[in-house]
Amino acid sequence: MKVAFYTLGCKVNHYETAAMAELFQAAGHQVVDFSEAADAYIVNTCTVTAVADQKSRQMLSRAHAQSPDALIVAVGCYSEVAKEKVASLPGVDLVLGTGGRKDIVPLVEKVLLGEQPTPEAVPPFSRRQFEDLSAVADSRTRATLKVQDGCVSFCTYCAIPFARGALRSRSLASCRRELMTLVEKGYREIVLTGIELTEYGKDLSGRPTLNDLIRLSDECGVERLRLGSLDPRFADEAFARTCADSRSLCHQFHLSLQSGSDTVLGRMNRRYTAAEYLRNADRLREYMPDAAITTDVIAGFPGETEAEHGETCAFLRQVGFARIHAFPYSRRPGTKAAAMPGQLTRQEKGARTRELITIGATLEKAFIDWQIGTVQQVLMEEDGTGYTGNYVRVRCPGPAGELVTVRIEGREDTIAIGGIVQ
Repeated sequence: MKVAFYTLGCKVNHYETAAMAELFQAAGHQVVDFSEAADAYIVNTCTVTAVADQKSRQMLSRAHAQSPDALIVAVGCYSEVAKEKVASLPGVDLVLGTGGRKDIVPLVEKVLLGEQPTPEAVPPFSRRQFEDLSAVADSRTRATLKVQDGCVSFCTYCAIPFARGALRSRSLASCRRELMTLVEKGYREIVLTGIELTEYGKDLSGRPTLNDLIRLSDECGVERLRLGSLDPRFADEAFARTCADSRSLCHQFHLSLQSGSDTVLGRMNRRYTAAEYLRNADRLREYMPDAAITTDVIAGFPGETEAEHGETCAFLRQVGFARIHAFPYSRRPGTKAAAMPGQLTRQEKGARTRELITIGATLEKAFIDWQIGTVQQVLMEEDGTGYTGNYVRVRCPGPAGELVTVRIEGREDTIAIGGIVQ
């Protein structure tokens, strides 16, 4: 059987697609490009924005149009929150949502044979366990390990809790096995990811935390460990101390901000203030002076005034982020923010997003300039660039897959220029 995949959305979705592809290959099936003829097309959908919803529908329709007799399977967040709508799309045969991926191969095989899966094939959130999908390779030297799923934060703008359900964590024993396997296979850098990574372990016996995973990575001999997106409230004294003591942890911390205005943060239900965020960011830098703080920011949240937008702009400069991902607010049906008054126009949100992007580019260049003259370990990629531990992209000579010692000598736009230290 030939199987084709298309992925929309976040790094967790890309991880899950790669893991599903490996399951099909292990069962003797062939994974082909989405543009090629296939027996089954699997679209891993996203619902983070209205554009993501639309793109998910388009890719399902495209698959059916190019191969009308093929099996069309929808998985992921959009197909979880809009199951009936997705199932009604022409050609869609199977909707799995965010569950059942570990058993996707036999499910697809059965449907191709004319059988229909039972409702129990994909249990509801209340009966779902963490799916121990194997770690997947991002490149020859970097792999991603998903350790957590689900979110119960219920930020007013976000539909992900409705798509992912309750908190579910991979056991420490399973994490240890996966980390040891990755080290034995020679991966130089491992990325820990999850929908709400800092909630790791709250559903497990003994309530282990992300701090325990960091220490476990050191014990397993991981060379470089990188963390996915973090709730800024988790960056307390114990976390900062654990990170500073770690032999393997990269000093880059993606603390999700969303707004630098306390009134907007309150409407978002983010449960922290700008001052609390700044205090935790400063604490990480106190323990690790070379730390890069990166973030996400939403422009044009409902009711956001010019003054509130200005507060966010000023706060971004005050923190001095190393990198910023700015994007416009997207109205999600069923969320509290969708019914809030003061919805901004597309033009207003676009203008504010562009301003945030400009600030982000200026701060990113300043962070790179601050690195000039320092000596860094860079993990080289295939394209002649690589990344430092604090996530500066560096162009320098060096073989792909190797950690090389580099002195940062200059900058071209947002790429540092380095020379090998003999």
